[in-house]
Amino acid sequence: MTSNGNLESALAGGISKGIREGVGGAIADGIVGLATLAVLALAILPNVSPDASKTGQNSHSFEPITVHIGPHFYDDSPSGSWDYVLERDGSTSVPIPSPCNGTIGGVYFQGVNGSLATGSGAGQIVGVACDGADYWLFGHLIEGSQTLKPGDRVAKGEEIGTQGTTGRSSGDHIHNQIHRWTKGSDGIPVRGERITDRNYTLPLIMAYIKFLRKGQLFGSSTLSPGFDAAYEWTLGKEGGCSDHPADRGGRTYKGIIRSVAQRHGYSDPCQMPESTVRRIYEAEYWNPARCGEWQTAQMQLVCFDTAVNFGVGGWQMFSAQGRRRDGHRYPALPRDEKAAAQAIAQWRLEFRDFRVREAPDQRVFLRGWRNRDRALLEKVK
Repeated sequence: MTSNGNLESALAGGISKGIREGVGGAIADGIVGLATLAVLALAILPNVSPDASKTGQNSHSFEPITVHIGPHFYDDSPSGSWDYVLERDGSTSVPIPSPCNGTIGGVYFQGVNGSLATGSGAGQIVGVACDGADYWLFGHLIEGSQTLKPGDRVAKGEEIGTQGTTGRSSGDHIHNQIHRWTKGSDGIPVRGERITDRNYTLPLIMAYIKFLRKGQLFGSSTLSPGFDAAYEWTLGKEGGCSDHPADRGGRTYKGIIRSVAQRHGYSDPCQMPESTVRRIYEAEYWNPARCGEWQTAQMQLVCFDTAVNFGVGGWQMFSAQGRRRDGHRYPALPRDEKAAAQAIAQWRLEFRDFRVREAPDQRVFLRGWRNRDRALLEKVK
């Protein structure tokens, strides 16, 4: 922990602006008033809150962190960066929690330590590639404070380093940029194009700041629109309450069978509220199938809808060269995700024919199954 001088320096002196070696910066000349902060808080959108339960990892709670936002909350260049000061108990040497469940990307030092006049770069940098979402770059951390290395998995709220003032900086602060990302040949996330649209990045940053201030998990939706988009499409293909005598899952509601509903406290699935339906779809299908780890909306949708329609085991059969009950083994997926999504949609159509040969009493559903698979194939083209 450091003295109050660091906090005074960070707030009175302002945060660095114009970091020049590939990472944009910003100035925060003081603490924004509560009224301004309240206006900024209106930008938080409920559907972009960090996810509380990605891929079954444990998430971490922590002591609430005070966040100071200056009048120049973002860079005045088109670079698209965000700077703010964390403080706890008078100290600005504050551990930085991961905004999501994901994978550590780049961990490196950029530039030279110094003041605005003598320093360069963003100092100690750590990148977090959020599952199914974006790549968060954190700059100016204390050198060597990073706790994980590239390729390591990280849970939401887990410490990734400590706020500092390395590189070109006038005081302790956090520097954020949000990027797209891909996987390198070694499977480690690679930072891609920077997202400069503040209509996209501001709600994400504000949701993260809310998370810091609460010090605990909040919300149930994802940092990415992936789950929301997949859920909307799939639910559009599911009916309401159904109890068809040929349906081996028995009584269902919006595609959820009785046995699944019972695990969530409902003996009759048709009595479940919409909030429970959504929670079940995320907990029982999206997360176990790890749909958020795919990079494209097409593959996330195919993953989710297949897990819902065939079960998580069925998704694994299609996606991991699994073997069908008649011995047929599915080929390896194409490396291109759009091509992979189209391949699985096509395999689903072929599987339906096998299914009714295996169980003729299921033929009554064949037309509806085919319509759904063809709609999915068209969607991901």
